[in-house]
Amino acid sequence: MQRSGSALLKLLGSSIVDQAMLSAANFLVGLILIRYTHDTQYGYYVLGFNAMMLAVTLQGSFIGTPLIIRLPTLTEAQRSAWVGSLLRDQIRWSMFGGVATLAGAAIAWAMGALDRESAPVLVAGLVLVLCQLYREYFRSVLLMVQRTVPVLAADSVYVACLIVGGLAATRFAAAATAALLAAAAAALVGAELLRRILGPGLDRQAAPGRLADIARTGAWAAAGGVIYWLFTQGYSFVAAATLDIAGVAALAASRLLMMPINVMSTGVQKQLVPIASGWVHQSGVAHTFRRLLIFSCIMGVLTLVYGAVVWLLRDWIFVDLMRKSFDYRNTLLLMWIGVFLVMVMREPITQLLVLRQRFRTLMAASLASAVVALTISYLGMTQFGTRGAPIGILVGEVLNLIAALWMVRREIRIDRRDAGAGNTHD
Repeated sequence: MQRSGSALLKLLGSSIVDQAMLSAANFLVGLILIRYTHDTQYGYYVLGFNAMMLAVTLQGSFIGTPLIIRLPTLTEAQRSAWVGSLLRDQIRWSMFGGVATLAGAAIAWAMGALDRESAPVLVAGLVLVLCQLYREYFRSVLLMVQRTVPVLAADSVYVACLIVGGLAATRFAAAATAALLAAAAAALVGAELLRRILGPGLDRQAAPGRLADIARTGAWAAAGGVIYWLFTQGYSFVAAATLDIAGVAALAASRLLMMPINVMSTGVQKQLVPIASGWVHQSGVAHTFRRLLIFSCIMGVLTLVYGAVVWLLRDWIFVDLMRKSFDYRNTLLLMWIGVFLVMVMREPITQLLVLRQRFRTLMAASLASAVVALTISYLGMTQFGTRGAPIGILVGEVLNLIAALWMVRREIRIDRRDAGAGNTHD
């Protein structure tokens, strides 16, 4: 029992350190661009970065979720074959998506929808997406097999390259394009290190095609993940259409202060989910829920403490550190603290439903929350400017939390009724 607890603390500890480092790097690059470039350039960078996050979310949900469920049942040889096969599928579909995006961009250019400032950002964003998908695949596999310390070492190199690239980007007039390309180069370096760490865990000769075996499960998971992304990151594109790129910059700059909490939560989730999968099979849904609820409360307390520190330092951060004075900055910061508080407390609970493969109900809840969130955000921005965006996101998060608690309550009843022997598929 002591060894198990020590191993869990080691995994979570290294994950938290890793994600804190990544969060600090993303924060620093964002801060550099906010401080030394025009608001429009930072706004374009945010849009490109958020598009990359959508692609990573899609891949992580479509491939990662089924793998988490399947890997514990595989031998080492089978695991290596699966990892190699899925990598080849991932590269194939990424290239197809890249070509399709470039074709669409060419049509948009011909129709005058893209100009000389936005077109290079789009291309650079596409390059970043492809490189980050490659890196994130290796990273997610290594985290699934709980090799957190080597991942931490590789991510340290990635972070160093990312920061250097962000500094170099400020020397260019097209800082957003340069920053996105620099981030892509850093991702390639990180991906190569992670690939070497994986070593024999990757069967390079494996035939492609495994993607089709997980398509059904992956599609539901990906749909839910993308829908959730819509009201956590999609606001930036709504703001770009409703307000302007400077409005995107104001929202992103105030939200940036809470990103350490977001990335730390993500790191904990990646390690917590495989462990929780074992809890579900060994102890049942109710016991797992109680453990995950403890994690939710811990994350909530950490968020409140961090939010209080940021609030006390807000004037120094905005005026001296960022050298920016956004309208309603205090209101925006308070709203983002509320959004992140609800989000970090909801995520561990939602993962239990993912492990139970309740993808249809999760997708329905996320879709309803996303529609409400984006609608309120849009209406709010038309009436209150930038302040309207986080209002909708906060409402959506609260609705999603309520729905998750209701669904978990139902799962506990089902698990008790079936004594752990029921069908866990919708």
